[in-house]
Amino acid sequence: MRDDIKFQKLIVFLLLALISCSSMDENREKYWHSGSERPYIVNGVKYYPQINYQYTAVGEASWYGYESHGKPTATGRTFEKNKLTAAHRTLPLPSVVIVENLANKKKVKLLVNDRGPFAKTNRRIIDVSQKAAEILGFRRNGRAKVRVTCLPEESQLAAIAYRRKPYTSKSK
Repeated sequence: MRDDIKFQKLIVFLLLALISCSSMDENREKYWHSGSERPYIVNGVKYYPQINYQYTAVGEASWYGYESHGKPTATGRTFEKNKLTAAHRTLPLPSVVIVENLANKKKVKLLVNDRGPFAKTNRRIIDVSQKAAEILGFRRNGRAKVRVTCLPEESQLAAIAYRRKPYTSKSK
């Protein structure tokens, strides 16, 4: 346990060192991943990814599994229905979030590494993997009212794990 805490502190220290040593040229491109962070259009609707690690929202969650299993995500990784991952329309990729099912208070931590949901309703704010839907207790129902909260430090560590430069306040 103590080694895990030491490792996490080391990662945070390295993250801060990396950010402070990097050039903050004002003319630098705003997006650090050309495909997943630029505005995009799906079904005639334009979406604008946000640099927002403070994100929290209440809305509807749905899940995806069979139809997407083995296909590439927006980050280029392969989607696996039994992993704890999710899709969001505008969060930085990758991000780490806590999703809480408001009906039963079950929670799960997920890696957001894909774009979606693209249902015709704006009530859906996140698509979770089949495994996450099982943990949250709504796989059978297909949807649930949830609260989604982004975890800033873990999201930045996920960016490093994906070999991407994490967002900073100066990159806005």
